[in-house]
Amino acid sequence: MTSDRARIIAPPPLIGLTCILLAFLAHHFKPLPIFQTRSAFQIAAGILLIVIAIAIVASARSIFAAHGTHLNPYRPTEAIVTTGVYRFTRNPIYIAFLLVLPAVGLFANSFWFLIFTVLLGFILHFGVVKREETYLEDKFGDAYRDYCRRVRRWI
Repeated sequence: MTSDRARIIAPPPLIGLTCILLAFLAHHFKPLPIFQTRSAFQIAAGILLIVIAIAIVASARSIFAAHGTHLNPYRPTEAIVTTGVYRFTRNPIYIAFLLVLPAVGLFANSFWFLIFTVLLGFILHFGVVKREETYLEDKFGDAYRDYCRRVRRWI
């Protein structure tokens, strides 16, 4: 018997936090500054990225709740959500995760966070998104395939 959930490699927030921790660790042992000196621009840009990420996650969460489905990928998906931010991208929460790493990189003035943003994107794409898509296509069939034709995977 198969369970009614996507077969992702790990919880996406844990993957994101691991990338942040690894970037801090790399920065500790081999600093790679983005800028020569810290500036107000770095802080403002980092704050802007964090605010955008929070807004995306809050919007996605409320839309999921309105549709009676869960953000937790270990729970069954009850509906294909196609409204709000999901009209523009099929993975807004993962895009939010990908905004957090460069934001922290700006705060820490470390290029390592940009490197780990790329790694996070790769892991999310192949270890989470592709697996979720397989699950959703198996569960919802043509309705999900039609959504995929209308809305981009990322941006």
